[in-house]
Amino acid sequence: MEPTTSNPYAQRALRLQMLRLLENPFEDFPDGRYFVPTPQLARIYQEVQQRWLAQKTGLVLVDGETGSGKSSFARFLAGGHLPSPLTLAVAPRTANRLLKLINDGLGLPRVKEEQLRRARLEAFLEKQFAGLVIDMAQQRLLPTTAQLIADLAQRTTVVVTGYAVFNHPWESRGIAAATRYLLTPWDYDTLVFVIEEITRRAGRVMGSLFTAEALERLYMLSQGNPRETLRLSRGALEALLESSGTTVEPWMIG
Repeated sequence: MEPTTSNPYAQRALRLQMLRLLENPFEDFPDGRYFVPTPQLARIYQEVQQRWLAQKTGLVLVDGETGSGKSSFARFLAGGHLPSPLTLAVAPRTANRLLKLINDGLGLPRVKEEQLRRARLEAFLEKQFAGLVIDMAQQRLLPTTAQLIADLAQRTTVVVTGYAVFNHPWESRGIAAATRYLLTPWDYDTLVFVIEEITRRAGRVMGSLFTAEALERLYMLSQGNPRETLRLSRGALEALLESSGTTVEPWMIG
């Protein structure tokens, strides 16, 4: 049953649970659903899942403005949601660093030399399919790193997230057709869906903790940017926890 507004302990527990979910909107749940299944993310997830199941080779690029959810989605993909071994490399500065992150993630023996690292990874990929997720974050894509990524994409599926990864001349690296996805800001309906879904996951059966006016202000201030939406939502819930109210009001946003 939905926690009643007359039970302050239940209400506080609900809000604290919602705060936890806002910190990690891709958290896994026992029912098997991946969290916040917006249409954009669902399409990318289905594409990558199909590639993993078929053990295909190739390059999948996920681009978008700062705060669009690229890094969060990369961590989600590498969080055990796909049916094959995979590893996540975050913000590799050089090709050798990228090899180290991948090899460590796959549990390969450590070596210092880049040539040996690459040879061990390639030998592993010859025997076992293992998808690779590379989150460039704010790192610039150097030519040597890009060539290594392109070479690895000839052996397995490689997902690369990062700003401006679309603009790299992948064709010159031997990649004829990379799959490209651009993460865009949420529209108002998607923002409302995400907040209501998080509220439901927190344990509330009907509706959102946010009033309609609060949701409108949330959208106006965030402009649909996922990171900013979640940041403002966390601040509003913290304000609600400090007050005696039962719903987030517009004045609590921002």
